[in-house]
Amino acid sequence: MTNPPKDSGKAPVSLPSAGDDSARLAAIVAGAEDAIVSKTLEGIITSWNPGAEALFGYTADEAIGRSIAFIIPPDRLHEETEILARVRRGERTEHFETRRLRKDGRLVEVSVNVSPVHDASGRVIGASKIARDISDKRRAQARLGTSLRSLESLYRLADRVGQARSRQDVCDAAIEAIQSAMGTSRASVLTFDVSGVMRFTCWAGLSERYRAAADGHSPWHRDTLNPRPILVEDVLTDPSVAALRDEIVHEGIRSLAFIPLQYQGRLLGKFMVYFEEPRVLTPEECRLAETIGQHVGFGLARVDAEAAAAEALERERTARTDADLARAHAEQVNRAKDEFLAMLAHELRNPLGVIMNAGSILRSHRALAPELATIVSMVERQSKHLARLLDDLLDVARITSGHIELERQRLDFRTTVTQAVEAQRLRLNAKDQRVSLSLPATPVPVIGDAVRLQQIVGNLVNNASKYTPPEGSIWVELAVQQGRLELKVRDTGAGIPAEQLDAIFDLFVQANPTLARTEGGLGVGLTLVRRLVELHEGRVEGRSEGLLKGSEFVVNLPLADAEEDVIAGHAPRPEVSPKRIVVIEDHADGREAVCTLLRLQGHEVFEAATGREGIALVGSSRPDVVLVDIGLPDLDGYAVGQTLLGMPGNRAHLIALTGYGQPTDRERATKAGFEAHLVKPVDERILRETLAIVVG
Repeated sequence: MTNPPKDSGKAPVSLPSAGDDSARLAAIVAGAEDAIVSKTLEGIITSWNPGAEALFGYTADEAIGRSIAFIIPPDRLHEETEILARVRRGERTEHFETRRLRKDGRLVEVSVNVSPVHDASGRVIGASKIARDISDKRRAQARLGTSLRSLESLYRLADRVGQARSRQDVCDAAIEAIQSAMGTSRASVLTFDVSGVMRFTCWAGLSERYRAAADGHSPWHRDTLNPRPILVEDVLTDPSVAALRDEIVHEGIRSLAFIPLQYQGRLLGKFMVYFEEPRVLTPEECRLAETIGQHVGFGLARVDAEAAAAEALERERTARTDADLARAHAEQVNRAKDEFLAMLAHELRNPLGVIMNAGSILRSHRALAPELATIVSMVERQSKHLARLLDDLLDVARITSGHIELERQRLDFRTTVTQAVEAQRLRLNAKDQRVSLSLPATPVPVIGDAVRLQQIVGNLVNNASKYTPPEGSIWVELAVQQGRLELKVRDTGAGIPAEQLDAIFDLFVQANPTLARTEGGLGVGLTLVRRLVELHEGRVEGRSEGLLKGSEFVVNLPLADAEEDVIAGHAPRPEVSPKRIVVIEDHADGREAVCTLLRLQGHEVFEAATGREGIALVGSSRPDVVLVDIGLPDLDGYAVGQTLLGMPGNRAHLIALTGYGQPTDRERATKAGFEAHLVKPVDERILRETLAIVVG
């Protein structure tokens, strides 16, 4: 008699059957959000899952047995012919983006994968298709494209306005930016004449008859304070344009917008945007239009200031008896110009910070499509270039007025050169330029400001890259000669005419303005180099054998005593663990960008748009850190900081966030209780390192 097997205490294991696999597969297909459809080699539908019902609107009963062509737009039927031909050859079709028809007649953007279906003998008997709705992706791409075009328009406008020499130049740049950013072929700029009447200064797409009829008409007077944009959605129904309605309609205009041009509260004119159909501008379009208006207002004020300066200098030459008065007036105008440059840089820091932070946020998404990754790299590169231009403008103003202070320390100039070249690596690689770096084997000690010394080298390398064609060569050589260091930056670029060598370091001078415009720049980089070298008790000179023969710049600086060790570089700063952070910032886009960056770093973030809201939020949320914008609409950031310091139970660290970065601004922030002072635009790395230092 055979004994029964002993019970092991474990449940018996059942192997899955073919029926189990089929049931599992059917459950997956039924539960999938994507549309999964099977069809014959003739395109007849044989299966239709719930995902297909949701995507196309047809039930399985309505779809099965019909040709797949009923969901294909007529202009796309050739795609099905090509797909079925590939299936018959046993080939797959993957990630094919196209459009398909829903039951309600709407088109839907889809990504399609089609695979052949084989029978037991391996013969192709049909096809399996998976379709995914990519409408949201397409809309996001369209929004990103629109944003990038708007940013590009603003960048070009800022560059052209910065170089404009007349009101007409500014207005021409404005028309181009308005047409590009607002998507219209019709636009105009009107400014006040000497008698206070608003006249057409520049226009596009408007007839002489219309200009004659509308000239002199304006909803605002010259002394109107803080006017707001006026939007006319339909001229046929809006009573505000009744006096000119017939002329407007005759011109083929159905909608228009009045955008004021202002500078420091003074109304300079307006720009107009015209549309051929009734149009409602989105909040984003309104903000963009106002931003363009601000830039154009700044530009008009600048050229007016320069024109006034030129007129004052001319009076000084022709009227020697009034020399003292004319000189005083010219100095006042120059100060106004410097103030304007500083204000322009400050006003651009908010949108520039948003652009840079948005690029960092987009860069953090690993699934970013290659074409979008390329565009993001373009935005990051151009944003950093614009930030450099702003910093150069402010530095020139500070040095000229004597407001710059050097933070001197002992360091190794080899490290300075290496870091400066690496900082330019992105620009150099973009033009496939070869850089040869030659450094001594032993330390080169100097006493100076590490940041400003690196700025000297960086500006020279940047200048060499700008004027050197793609695949050109640049040499950076550091040596010690007769007890002083000698830095040479040589290139194979455009060269410098002999008559310009003496003037190349003057403010706003460029050896080849045409080439400089294609590369971007304001003609201040070499001016900064000379001023900073002189502050370090050195000298710099430019050399060139002429056009197309390259250039060489030589910097000579005193060496420090070789008795003490020199600073080789900065140690990496530690990371900070997740914290509770309150961000007080009135600029909506800037606030959102900073908050998003902080959340991506793992922090819990709360946000407020005004000083009083922020104070209340700190009281209720008890944060570890508070980031405060200085230029708030109700209480300024200094008052907010002092209030938070006196708040019972508040132990949060305070960090100032501002567009002003002069030493006096930092001193005010320190007196108000801030532990750090960040100048917009704030780089993600700087923000992370500052939090690590402040929180500890």
